[in-house]
Amino acid sequence: MDMPMWMKITWAAIMLFFIIRMIPVAKDWLQNGPKGSSKEWMTSAMLLGGVVAFVGLLIMLVRSS
Repeated sequence: MDMPMWMKITWAAIMLFFIIRMIPVAKDWLQNGPKGSSKEWMTSAMLLGGVVAFVGLLIMLVRSS
């Protein structure tokens, strides 16, 4: 599907607008947001690692068949 150039420019402008609008909110979240403990970060990292390993397993299973 090839979009016309005017549509690509419009979508790029919309995405840029959303990114610019999100920068102040992200700064506020980083300064005033909740701080996680070391245990909470480790749990999050282990869950994310499990998801990555599962997706890798699924990719290997699909490629072998």
